[in-house]
Amino acid sequence: MKRRIRSALRNLLLIPHFATLELRDRRAGRQLRLVQDRLDRVRPRDILLVTCLRNERLRLPAFADYYRRLGVSHFLIVDNDSDDGLMDWAAEQADVSVWHTGASYRESNFGMLWVNDLLRRHGSGHWCVVVDPDEFLVYPRIETRDLHALTQYLEDDRRHCLHAVLIDAYSDRPLSETVLEEGADPFEVCPFFDRDGYIQREGWGRGAWVQGGPRLRVHFRDRPLEAPALNKIPLIRWKRYYHYRSSMHDAYPRRLNRAHAPGEVSTTGALFHFKMVASLRSKAEEEERRGQHYAGGREYARYRKEQESCFFEPDISMRYESSSQLAKLGIMSPGRWF
Repeated sequence: MKRRIRSALRNLLLIPHFATLELRDRRAGRQLRLVQDRLDRVRPRDILLVTCLRNERLRLPAFADYYRRLGVSHFLIVDNDSDDGLMDWAAEQADVSVWHTGASYRESNFGMLWVNDLLRRHGSGHWCVVVDPDEFLVYPRIETRDLHALTQYLEDDRRHCLHAVLIDAYSDRPLSETVLEEGADPFEVCPFFDRDGYIQREGWGRGAWVQGGPRLRVHFRDRPLEAPALNKIPLIRWKRYYHYRSSMHDAYPRRLNRAHAPGEVSTTGALFHFKMVASLRSKAEEEERRGQHYAGGREYARYRKEQESCFFEPDISMRYESSSQLAKLGIMSPGRWF
């Protein structure tokens, strides 16, 4: 009884804070203009995917097909002023709604305020996949079970979200020779990943802060603490008062940041990241000019300077084969899901 009373009091004290967060999201949401509306096709039990992008038209066919096969029913896209023919592709997709904005990506907390507002307005009550267009979710037994099976298990296990480690995938050739064509399977173009070398520390909200992988080895070897964070929460059953705090790395309320329930190892996943392809050079040059990314585009400046990098290392690199392979390596966990 005392524990429930304390919990209720904490929740009451947090109401002003969550109201402030919602007002912030609403203000950002007013920068969005709905340019393709297919929302009337969304049903109450549908799994939604929300993404924010700029000039990622090349990736979208393989991206959409992958998540459709997993069970995503509708895509909610924030387009930050693309000029690569995105709407020509979207017009042919019956399960895609698009919002356009020319506002500052940096001032929207790198797109997360826009994403939060769409989740509040359209994602509440739904399981939502929240990823970038170069991120492909993998989870235990993905070969035989779709997202509906996974989310049903998470509900039965009283879990509100799925945590994942971002895995940077790469080829065994220099970056300039690793070409991702439209419609190509990125798992075939970039089949390798680092089997170990990941560092975990305590993160915000009692979560985990994870770094490592090929970007730390190659781009941030001299400044490892500046390496990108790899902890993500890419799947969440959204409630109106939820709020992503920093990209998809952490969220409010704080309990969402705990990957595992007390006293057990819960089910977790992996998020394959297919950034390390030849088009990264032009992307890095554009983003360095725009200065819209974190720390003034410091990360993209390093990518531009090391275009001939080859991430493959025989003693570290491993070809991706299956979800059970990742579980055996300890990169993700099936938990109690059998």
